[in-house]
Formats: sequence, structure tokens, C-alpha cells
Amino acid sequence: MKKLFIFLSILTVLAPVAFSAGQVEETPKKLVYMSLPWGTPSEELLAKFKASSGITVEVTTLDVKPLRDKVMTATAGKVNPADIIFVGIDEIGIFASAGAIRKLDDLVPKDVWDKVYGKQFFQVNGDTFSVPIYQQMVMIDYDKAALSKVGWKGEDIKTWEDFEKVSVMLKEQGVSQYPISFGIRSWSWYLMALSMGSTLFDEKMNPTFDKASDPGYRAFVKLIDYYKKGLISPERVSSPNPHPAFWAAQSVFHQAWQGSLTIANDPERSKVAPNADYLLLPEKHFTWSLPAGLGISSFTRYPKASWEFIEFMISEEAQLYLFETHGMFPALKSLFQKLGAEGKIDGYEVMEEQARYLVPLPYNTPWFAEFNNEATNALVRAARGEQTVEEAIEALADYQRKLKEEYK
Repeated sequence: MKKLFIFLSILTVLAPVAFSAGQVEETPKKLVYMSLPWGTPSEELLAKFKASSGITVEVTTLDVKPLRDKVMTATAGKVNPADIIFVGIDEIGIFASAGAIRKLDDLVPKDVWDKVYGKQFFQVNGDTFSVPIYQQMVMIDYDKAALSKVGWKGEDIKTWEDFEKVSVMLKEQGVSQYPISFGIRSWSWYLMALSMGSTLFDEKMNPTFDKASDPGYRAFVKLIDYYKKGLISPERVSSPNPHPAFWAAQSVFHQAWQGSLTIANDPERSKVAPNADYLLLPEKHFTWSLPAGLGISSFTRYPKASWEFIEFMISEEAQLYLFETHGMFPALKSLFQKLGAEGKIDGYEVMEEQARYLVPLPYNTPWFAEFNNEATNALVRAARGEQTVEEAIEALADYQRKLKEEYK
């Protein structure tokens, strides 16, 4: 993968520019939008865009890996995979570094950036490569009814020691065999480390988590300790997805996301309903976001028309559709605030408080996607006893240093 990224970066330098700023762009009859399933508009919205613009938008829907592979393969061949591309936060560093998507600051009016949340997550070296279409903080939700059986409330949990103490009580008193539904994966570690106050990396992107004094080190140790104490099910090693166990009321705490209560409090989909609520993360409270945006292919002949479609996708009507149909929280500030004021967002007050503690992870680097995979591998090795926790942390830090050097 590293050689592919380096090769693509060279191609980007050598490749001819698909559309020059001095050219007059013709209005296309058709644009192609490549998206994940939850980023797609309705047929009615597409018809409305065509009526106003005269442009038909063809939507190609793919899963995460096929979409990434198609974009990267097209970029290697210097051809256009689609005019508008769905860019998850995992892909921003890869797509931008490879030259798959173009910079947008010269195309998108400045006032637009003030209307949406999350511009900073789609910037690489100061340039913006995607317009956010939804926001998605990583959070914890929990079962209020189960917690009350041991005499606790969510607001009583101030530290991770509190979190562990009440989890042990839930297990020992038979309320839940595995009270914590956290996957043995990178996201669970990030969730704990950031909320404890770690940045994981310093300003030069060198690891800090390998120092015993860093909260990231403590979080790694504590997550594995939860697993070894039987607070996390063994299933979360081979099947790290934490959601089904919580919705089946098999756990009390759940690594969730902004919008998870939509499912957790739906009695047709969750046995926890109507007792799920968000927990403000303990200690320093910090978390990160897994948003998505829309980018424009570096090889499209129609960047202005592509922007016109993106602008339509961040309109109130399109944003409301994504929220109501796919559960994606609006990037459009005015709509998010309006839905909250109308009481249409479950857990809005805790969500609004949690949003004050949002920090970025280095998804905008070309190496972070590989580091993210290796972080999960390191946690799994430690959980299975293939390495000590200390060995796993040291190996992960060494891996990140070498990886970063290879991408220089």
C-alpha cells in the first residue's frame, strides 16, 4: 500500500490538469456521484436537482473498501472514477495525498464553510478537500435501568475508575455478565485515551502513547485489563462490533456514536428501549469525530457543476433527508440546532455538551489508515496473550515511527 501511495503521488505531479481555471466550463448533461449507501439522496431529491440545474446525477453506491479501491485504481490510471466522491474521514488522507480529489478552497465560497460543522477534519496541509455532509462524534451510551439496579446514575461516573467500579458491581451482582460492550479495536482505545487527556501523538506526529506517564498508555492497559477481568465479552476480540450486544441488552455500556440512541431507544430494534442515554465521557471528556464529506475528482471536466451538486447536498432539504432516512446528523449548523430545539434529537443536551470536547485524530496523514489497522492488531495480540501489554505498546509505537518515515 505504501508504494502505491508514493506512486500515485508521483502520478499526481506528472498528470495533466483535467480542467484549467482559465477555461469556460460547459454545463454537463450528467454527473456521476460515487457514494456509500448512507450518503445517497432520494430519487425525489435527484429530480429536484435536475429540475433546477438541468443536470442528471447518476448515483453509484458501493461499500467502503470497493469505493476506496475504485478511486485509487482510477487515480493510478489518471482517469475519472466519478465527478463527486463520498469521502469518509478514513479516506481523506489517502485520497488527498494520492491526488484523487482536488482542493476546494478556490471553488467553495468562504461563507459556506461557516454554515457547516467539521471543515477542519477535511484539511490536509492547510487545504480543504471535502465539504462535510454529516457529523458523527464517537460517544458512549448506556442502559439507565440496568445501571439503577446497582444504585448508580450516569452522572455519577466521573472517572474511568468509577466506570470500572460500577462495571464490576454490575457483573458481581448478576445484572450483566459482560457489562462493557467495547470492541478490542483501535476505536475503543482512542475513546478512552482521548477522554483521559492523551493526544496520542505530539505536534510532529511522533507517538506519545508509549510513555508510561501518558494517558494513552494507561488507556491501552486499562482496556486490556477490562477484557481480562471478564468485563468485556471474548466475542469482542474476533467480532469487535459492539452494537448488537448492547441492543440485545447483553451489556450496560456501549461504544456508540452520535445518533446511536435512534436505534437503542427504538423498541422494534433494541431491547434496551426506552432506557438508553448518552454518557458524557469521563475525566477530560475529549472525543473525536468520524464525519464524512463530499469531494470533487481531480480528473472531472466539471468541477463547478460538481460543486453545484455538493451545495445542493448541504441544503436543509437534503440534510434533513439524510438525517431522517439514514440517521446521519446534519453538518448544516442551522438544521442541527433547529432539530435540537424542536426536541427531535434524542439525547441532544449531552450531545451538545460532548461536542465542546471534540479533537481531531490525524486522519489527514497518508499513514494513519495503516496505523489504525495495526493498533487493532496490537490490542488483539495483547488480549490473546501473544504479547504483554508493554510489548504491544512498544511494537505499535515503533511501527508508527517507521511508517511515518516511509511516507516522507
